[in-house]
Amino acid sequence: MASMKHVHLFRRYLSIVLTLFQSLISCFFDFPLLIKIADSFLSLYFLIFCDLRPVTVDLDDGETTVKFWISGHRRISRPNLVMLHGYGGNSKWQFIHQISDLSKSFNLFIPDLVFFGKSYSKNPDRSIEIQARSIVGGLKKLGCVEGISVYSISYGGFVAYKMAEIWPEMVEKLVIVSSGVGFTQQQKTAELKKHGGDCSKILVPKTPTDLRLLIKISMNTGLTFVDWVPDFVLSQFIAVMYEKNRQELLELAKNLLEREEEPELPVISQRTLIVWGDKDKVFPLEHAYRLQRHLQSSRLEIIKETGHAVNIEAPTTLNNLITSFVLSV
Repeated sequence: MASMKHVHLFRRYLSIVLTLFQSLISCFFDFPLLIKIADSFLSLYFLIFCDLRPVTVDLDDGETTVKFWISGHRRISRPNLVMLHGYGGNSKWQFIHQISDLSKSFNLFIPDLVFFGKSYSKNPDRSIEIQARSIVGGLKKLGCVEGISVYSISYGGFVAYKMAEIWPEMVEKLVIVSSGVGFTQQQKTAELKKHGGDCSKILVPKTPTDLRLLIKISMNTGLTFVDWVPDFVLSQFIAVMYEKNRQELLELAKNLLEREEEPELPVISQRTLIVWGDKDKVFPLEHAYRLQRHLQSSRLEIIKETGHAVNIEAPTTLNNLITSFVLSV
C-alpha cells in the first residue's frame, strides 16, 4: 500500500513538473522573449559601445512623444547627424550595422518615427508632414535648431525631404537612400504590386511568410538565412515590432501609398547625396537618376550588387559615403 501511495505521489509531482515545463516552453515560444532579450542587448550595445543615451521628448502639442537615441557626450567639433529609419522595425534594428562607425564622427540623433518603437501620438494625422513636424519638434527640444545633416532611408527619406523643404534654415545637408520621394501614387503601388499581395501588409507583416516576403523584396543577397529561421522567432519579431501599433502603421502605409504627390516635387536647396543599390526591387534605380536630375545640388552614388536595404547589405560603404559627404566643406 505504501509503495502504491508513493507511486501515486510520484505521478502527481511528475504531472505538476511536466505541466510547469510545458507552460514555460509555451511562454518561451508564444511570448516574444527571444526578441525582447535581443532588443535589450541592442540597447546595451548602444549605451556601452556607442556612447548613446535614450531620451524621451514630449512635444508641445500635448499629444506626441518621440523616443531618441542621442550621443551621450556631444562635441562641438563634430557635426550633428540625424538618422531616419524606414519600415522594418525600430531605429535600433535598422541602424545596428552603422551606429558604431558613425558615432565616432558625429553627434548622433536617432529618433523612432511616430508609431515605431516607443514614439507615439494621439494625433489622427498620418501624413509625412506630421512625422517631419514631430521629429523637428523633438530636435528643437534637444537644442538642434540649425546646421544639421539628415541621413534617411526609404520611408525616412520622405520625412527628411519634407524637413528640408519646410525648415531649410535647420537642414544643411541631406542623404537620401533608396527612397521613393517624388513617386506618384500609381508608381508606388505598381512597384509594390509586382510582388503580389496587399502593399500595406507587405510593409506591416503579420505572419512569418509576410516577413520573409518583406526581407526578400528588400535584399539582394543579405539575410538569405531567413528561410531557415524558425517561424516562432519571426513571429516574436513581428510581435515586438508591429503588434502594439499595427493599425497606426497600416494607416501610415496607406497614407504613403495612396496620397497624391504634389504636381511638381519641390526643389530643395540643400546639398544632397543620393545613394542607391543597383538591385533595388522596391524603388528601381531609374528613380535615383530621375531624382538626381530634379535636384541640381545633388550627387548620385550607386552601390553594386545591393538591394533596397543598403544599410544592411553595404553598411561600411554607406558609412564611408555619408561621412565623406557630411564632413566635406
